Amino acid sequence: MKVISLFFIKLFSKLPFRVLYGIADFLYFILYYIIGYRKKIVRNNLLIVFPDKSKEERKIIEKSFYKNFSDFMVELLKAFTMTSEDYKGKIRFTNLEVLKQEKDVILLTGHMFNWEWLTGIAPDLPQENKFAIYKKVANNFFDQEVHESRSRFGAIPLSVKDVGRTMIKQPNDGSHIYFFVADQSPFKNRIHYELNFFNRMTPAFNGYDKIARKKDYVIIYVDMVKLKRGSYEARLKRICPEGEKFYENEIVEKFYQELAQNIKTHPGLWLWSHKRWKYTSGIDYQL
Repeated sequence: MKVISLFFIKLFSKLPFRVLYGIADFLYFILYYIIGYRKKIVRNNLLIVFPDKSKEERKIIEKSFYKNFSDFMVELLKAFTMTSEDYKGKIRFTNLEVLKQEKDVILLTGHMFNWEWLTGIAPDLPQENKFAIYKKVANNFFDQEVHESRSRFGAIPLSVKDVGRTMIKQPNDGSHIYFFVADQSPFKNRIHYELNFFNRMTPAFNGYDKIARKKDYVIIYVDMVKLKRGSYEARLKRICPEGEKFYENEIVEKFYQELAQNIKTHPGLWLWSHKRWKYTSGIDYQL
């Protein structure tokens, strides 16, 4: 069964982009108008983030999200057979020189489309050792395929369970770069920190903050922008401390500040179907 599934996925992946985006248009119609995929979650999240916008304005963002999400789904499958040259025409970095550091670098971004394509341009990064931090997905077959897709161009997939031990062991000599999609919601029994995100107390991962301060890493935010269909730009911005060194959880706070601005500027690009506020402080968890 897995062999058959892989065959059809690879066959689908080899279709030209013009055909895939035609499929994405049909997928958008099905997800939005027929199934209503997670529409209640999307609308609730939009109301939390944009309470001052009218219902009509939020609906425009809602439709934009579903269109971008449909594009993302076919782009994710296309990545299984894309070459390094394919990526160069589809996604590019700006301010790449900020990565040329004598210390190791942490790249932080949120679930902004298309974050999955970022590993495709790993060969363009100046660091010798490139690590893509991942959280295992429920479907073992699909998890394995995404894992292989991320590693084809030199990025080393690193489980979130192993990232701490790996980073501590590596010398901070500027030859390592670690890529985190850092806006995921922690499991309820692993919530150790919360912050104000769009006027809602929000649990957040902060493990990378502790390691980054301990190892004195350089912190870079990746601002994702969709220029047109199938064309993205990753704008790099260094996150610096207020003082001489970062205070505890300052990196997490500044990451979410950057992410909030990214969402406000390009609201249709965030993964609104994610249950980001599924836990309530003081009710579902206590700190």
